[in-house]
Amino acid sequence: MAKNYRATIRHRMKSLGVYRKEYDGAVEVLSRLWEQYDELTQRFEQSGYRIAEVTATGTKKAPIVTTLESLRKDVLAYMNALGLTPMGAKKIDAAGDAAKPLDPFAKALESLGDDSG
Repeated sequence: MAKNYRATIRHRMKSLGVYRKEYDGAVEVLSRLWEQYDELTQRFEQSGYRIAEVTATGTKKAPIVTTLESLRKDVLAYMNALGLTPMGAKKIDAAGDAAKPLDPFAKALESLGDDSG
């Protein structure tokens, strides 16, 4: 059974309270990157984790390793942007807190603690 990456990402975002329909484009990109990463990881495992290739000029890093490294960075960048990592969730929480207006009661309490007046 194929893994439904989009549904998994949306579910995780909803459980963290960071999902918005407007993020669906980024969710789609992340789901495709994640799927490619999983597919290449499986191929890498099947190769016996062959890290290097012998060429006419010597040994070089296997192309699949380079591709996996790049995909891993891209997946993490999208996960951060969507709030699916601790760092990403913290940024989203901070942005949400900054955007919320201070309620009148909290504002009054804050002014009571102000010694400048």
